Parts: sequence; C-alpha cells; structure tokens
Amino acid sequence: MTPPITIGIRRENDQKFEARTPLIPDHVRDVLARFPYVKFLVQPSRLRVFSDTEYIAAGVTIQEDLSAADIILCIKEVYPEQLIDHKTYLVFAHVIKGQMGNMWILQELLNRGITLVDYECITNHQGQRTVFFGRSAGHAGMLETLRAFGQRLKAQGKASIFSQLKPIYEYPELSAALAHLDEIAAAIQEDPNLIGIADYPIVFAIAGMGNLGQGAAEIFDHLPHQTVQLKDLEALAHTGQCGLFKCELQKANLLRNSAGLFNAAEYDENPFSHQSILPELLPHISVLLNCVFYAPQFPKILPQPAFRNVWMDRPQRLQVVGDLSCDPPDGSVACSLIAGDLYHPAFDYDPITEEIVDAFSQDKVTVMAVDNLCAGLPVDASVAFSTMLMPYLESLIHADWAAPDLSPTLPPDLQRAVVTHQNQLTERFRYLQRPLQASWQRQPDPAVV
Repeated sequence: MTPPITIGIRRENDQKFEARTPLIPDHVRDVLARFPYVKFLVQPSRLRVFSDTEYIAAGVTIQEDLSAADIILCIKEVYPEQLIDHKTYLVFAHVIKGQMGNMWILQELLNRGITLVDYECITNHQGQRTVFFGRSAGHAGMLETLRAFGQRLKAQGKASIFSQLKPIYEYPELSAALAHLDEIAAAIQEDPNLIGIADYPIVFAIAGMGNLGQGAAEIFDHLPHQTVQLKDLEALAHTGQCGLFKCELQKANLLRNSAGLFNAAEYDENPFSHQSILPELLPHISVLLNCVFYAPQFPKILPQPAFRNVWMDRPQRLQVVGDLSCDPPDGSVACSLIAGDLYHPAFDYDPITEEIVDAFSQDKVTVMAVDNLCAGLPVDASVAFSTMLMPYLESLIHADWAAPDLSPTLPPDLQRAVVTHQNQLTERFRYLQRPLQASWQRQPDPAVV
C-alpha cells in the first residue's frame, strides 16, 4: 500500500509583486484524482493570482502551517527563518552559481537536513531545461523593453507609439497585452513614422536564443519588421533603410577566439579562450536584449572596459538595453549594476562614468532590468510553469526521500536537480563548497533578507 504523502505550496515572500504559483488549482485537482493518497496544504495568500477559494474547490486545505508537508513547492528563495527542517523543497534557490549573497541560505539548507531540488537544474538528457519561466520572462521583458524605448524617445521630444504600451502588470493576461501590441503593429504598418525614428534602421538585437530569447522574439514578431543577419548589420546602417529590424545572436555569433572564430570544443574546455564581439556591434544596434545565461565561469558579452571604449570612440545609436537575464551587480552586461522592479523597471547608465541616474536622459543608455519580469504576467506564467512541472509530480510523490541514495526512485531529470540531501552537497554540486567556505567569514547580506 502506497503511504500517504503531503505536498505544501508556500506563499511567496514578496507580497508586493509576486502573484505566481508553481502549481495551479486545475493541476492540483488532476493530481488528487490520480493519487487519492496525496494531500495538499496551501498557505493563504491575498496576492496569488489563483485565489484561496479556487484552491479549496480543487480539494486542498488552506492553512499557514506547512510542517506536516513532505514536499514543499514554491518559486523564489526561502529565507532561513522560514525553512522547516528535513523537508524537500522545490524552488529557484539562486545558489548554483555560487552567489555569495545566498551562500548563507545554502549553508542553512545543509545544516537543517533539507533536500533542495532546484528547478533551474531540472534538465533532459540533452541538458535542456524542462521546467522554467524563461519564455514568460521573455514575453514580459520584450514588452517592457518596447515600452522603455517608447518612453525614452518621448522624453527626447520624439513621439513614439511604443510609449502607449502600459506596464505589463496592468494587462490582466498576455493576450490583452498582445491585442494592444497588434493595434500598435497595425498603426506602424500604416505609418512607420509612428515608431519615433525615421532616419535610420532601428535594430533590435536579441543576444541568446534559449527559452528567454525565444520568448522575446515571439513578442517582437507581432510587429512589422525585417530580419537582418549579423554579417549584414554594418551594411544595413548605411543603406538609408528605415523601420524595424530583428537580429538574433547565438553564442556562436557573439564569441571569437584568438583566430577570430568560434570553436565549440575550445570554448567548452576554456570559455575564456573566447571574447565577445558585441561591443563592436553596438554602433549598429538601437535596442539590445540580453537573454544570455551567465555565470562567473563564462565571458561577459558586454564588459565594462569595452563598453566604455566603444561608447567614446564611435557614434552611437544604442537607446535601450533590455537586460532580461538580469544578474546584477556583476552579470553579463556591464550596465546592469542594479535591478529595478515592476513599478520602476528602467534607469539610465553612463558607459563612461558608470553612473546610474533616473531613466530617459539624452546622453546615456536606458536599461530595463527586472529580476522577476514574468511576475508581471502571473496567470500565463503560472499556467505554463505548472504545465511543465506536472509530468514530474508522480516521481516526486513516489520518491523515497529518506533514502541516502535517491537515484533508484528519481528519474535522471530530477536527479540532476538535487543540490543538497541529508546535510551534504550532492556530487554534481560539490563545486559550491568553495564559495560556501569563502562566505563563512562574511555576514548575511541585508539586501537578501
């Protein structure tokens, strides 16, 4: 007989912006129908996009105390004072890059015998992530970047129809935002001057074409535009053509070794054998979307010295950087020293002085950088995420979480995502021991708390 198991769904810490949920009521109902020995406990939330009433109707118990849960699902980090010892947590823990500000949280997970399954590491046999918010973040990020572009032009006295876009959290669902964007697209089709720049081509370059970049491209594809290849960027700038252009940049487009080539084997062995050529492209780009996955072991696509040099040496068309990856203060693009929020997503950056000021100055670059973009479209993001998580629920329910070795009862996709188990880092994440040791002498970062 299968033993009963209880799954908890946490209320997210950020009750100002975070309305997403990892498992929607319809999917809870499906799980209960298939596995009657499962029980759900859901913490109450006034902000969550699916109401407590909807969860109750699906068959859950709403209560504050999740101590009876065996598995706890949430989205963002759980702070140490909220952790429950010896539980299994599924969460975006933000520790796998060795983020120094979060090492103390990782240490608490270890100290308290918690099994951490990090969504970011659930991957198939090809190494592709299978449970993610990336595409939803790409949708929201492109919409907010288009809005920032329109607001910047408006501040410069150039009427741009993109300034009519609303903040993403003011659209009830993605479909409403797309309906508005389609109206804008139809107007631009009739009169391209409504874009706000009519004397040179407006190039939106999307760096990184994973889930995040694909989501951004899906939004941009609603607009009338042409596609331009990397090799044609410089020539396009001198053709006299106007209108919108999209340039998709893969890793192989952006990185070059000492021979001026991208060598995949060499890069895999030593990523710093390659450098980014993105700074050389900036004079031909109007809006840059950074959708590149970054960790310290990889070269930055827009490092500060190169950004400063190209900004000083050449005429610039770059208006906005939409940093959808958003890894401040030391991410893949130098301009994202901080992150905004959904109410204040943009600021301006001076590539020469590295100064940050209020958004939409004349002589600086506007940066749109928010680290929880898809929280602005919580319905669509939650439905998509829950749909991706559902195929793993049966394995999570039937796993022997008390066993020292989880491999007999967990499929490989989930095994790859187990970061801590029974007070130890799993073999795949032993590299985190070094940043953990480096953090022991440091106090917790108040910004994380």
